[in-house]
Amino acid sequence: MKRADRIFALISLALSCWLVIESLNYDYTTDYTPGPGFLPFWLGICLCLLSLFLLFDSIRRRDAKEEGKEVKMPAGKALLRLGLILLITAGLVFFMMKIGFVLAAFVFIALILIVLEKYSIVKGVLYSIVLSGALFLIFRYWLNVDLPKGWCGL
Repeated sequence: MKRADRIFALISLALSCWLVIESLNYDYTTDYTPGPGFLPFWLGICLCLLSLFLLFDSIRRRDAKEEGKEVKMPAGKALLRLGLILLITAGLVFFMMKIGFVLAAFVFIALILIVLEKYSIVKGVLYSIVLSGALFLIFRYWLNVDLPKGWCGL
């Protein structure tokens, strides 16, 4: 894994440098708000820092093979859990435009909490209502973003 981490860190580092350089072609600020170059610049900086951390960490740590440990891929319940997460997420993406963001987020959160995290149905539904409602309020009224609406107008 050390070799793969080093390669990934170097690719991410190159990508972050490119991102920072390209972001300088855009205005960093406009009149009173961040401009189109603000977000790519800081994303590039954060990616650069994380890439450097991964690179130094992969140099510093011992390889699992050197310690006699095998690197294992997920199997059994962990693989089933991973598959369910991917399936539920794909369902969210597929149904979001059909049933709307709020309802899709509600179902997604409820399924994750009830099926995967083993919350009680009442607790999972309650948390889903609160979180999907909070997401709606944040995106719709605070960020002024129109979310996908489904057949029931949500």
